Amino acid sequence: MTFFVLAMLAYPETQARTHAGLDAVVGRNRMPTFADYPHLPYIRAMVKELLRWRPLSPVITPHRATEDDWYEGMFIPKDTLCIANTWNMNRDPEIFGKNTEDFDPARYLDANGDMAPGVFDLKREGHFAYGFGTRQCVGRHMADNSLFINIAVLLWAMKIERKKDASGRFVPLGVDGWVDVGLIVLADYHI
Repeated sequence: MTFFVLAMLAYPETQARTHAGLDAVVGRNRMPTFADYPHLPYIRAMVKELLRWRPLSPVITPHRATEDDWYEGMFIPKDTLCIANTWNMNRDPEIFGKNTEDFDPARYLDANGDMAPGVFDLKREGHFAYGFGTRQCVGRHMADNSLFINIAVLLWAMKIERKKDASGRFVPLGVDGWVDVGLIVLADYHI
């Protein structure tokens, strides 16, 4: 949720689009609920993008090679521990487009604003933050649902804005210099 707030501060156009969707589906007389889930594809896309853009950890649980293998000209002996670089996998321009450093939930939507099929069907979650294969995060559904309802309720209730200086301009925001404690592993941050 920390990175969600950062994204809303850095990309106010995504927040505006979310507010419009919430106003159209939920209105102002009640809070969003899980019954609204199928009708709020932009927030669902926002959850996927949030986990792609700033995964909890830049690497995932190690996997062990079950047999000798070759990958892109490199020999990987049986029983080698392989640690996938989730940070780079989530920034593959062949999968996610050229703007991988940007927070862009629309990459998960089709022209009608619905969840898009296609490349993301190859990876069920649409990102690699939960791992892959048989060793995916067991809490991924709870995490997705928690992010969905927290984002929906927060943006239904408020607008998140950056502070302005004395002349009315937004105070600069360093998206890449943001540091969070907890499970975040700092990798390739330039602070």
